[in-house]
Amino acid sequence: MQHPAVAIGVALASAGCYAVAAVLQQREASRHASDAEISGLALFGRLVRRPRWWVAVSATVVGALLHLVALRFGPLTLVQPLGVSALVLALPLGAWLVGRTVTRGEWAAAGAVALGLLAILSLAPHHARPPEVSDAALGMAVGGCALVVGLMVLVSSFFGHRAGSVLRAAASAILFGLASAMARLLVAGSGPWVLAALTCAAAAVAGMVLIQMAYRDGGLGAPLATCTLVDPLSASVLGVVLLGEVVRVTPLEAVLGVVGLALTAAGLTVLSRHAHKPLPAPVPVP
Repeated sequence: MQHPAVAIGVALASAGCYAVAAVLQQREASRHASDAEISGLALFGRLVRRPRWWVAVSATVVGALLHLVALRFGPLTLVQPLGVSALVLALPLGAWLVGRTVTRGEWAAAGAVALGLLAILSLAPHHARPPEVSDAALGMAVGGCALVVGLMVLVSSFFGHRAGSVLRAAASAILFGLASAMARLLVAGSGPWVLAALTCAAAAVAGMVLIQMAYRDGGLGAPLATCTLVDPLSASVLGVVLLGEVVRVTPLEAVLGVVGLALTAAGLTVLSRHAHKPLPAPVPVP
């Protein structure tokens, strides 16, 4: 049963949980910013020993459960773009944690993100038929995403901390988008459920590992902005191509969507440049 208003409300609550999780994850991951040799599962192993990181994980779990509920009541192309609001919600929280005031420029950028998001959502379908996916189509989608993510992670190792963190954040966003597509299939559609469930779990865990590495090397702003923008884009592509969600727009609506995307991207760029610089580690971590 489709209830777009319920889907939007629950998706916004989910974004709030993800905002809290992102700020706390970056704060903990940044404590290891000087440990360049620690990466991947080694970094993950350090983080699991920190209580605040588990608070972030709890917020992520709650956000994920709310996201599943939202996907039950609305299509992926409607629910996923609302994740962009996580960066706007993280803005005052991240500033509060480091004891600074949010600037007018940052609020203006947040407003641009909000307006752009509204324009994009006005084009998203509010109803969609239950997705039906064949084994072959799902296998091709999973394989394609895995290949793209693998190449991005490989290329990121040849760049510096900032560029590498952006690439890893983008790779994690593709994985999160894939996990959301699988979640939509599981809660509202039909298809190879075992493969979808395994893919959902694996993509979520791998995405979590990659985003920790991105937060450690690039702070909160650039990785979160990248992840927040690429996640709904990748999920929307999967929603249209794999799940069969149809987006019908007139030429005027297409222009509105492009303007909304430009506003959102511009706002995210400003926030990533001027907000949420990497946090210093006040106490060395053994």
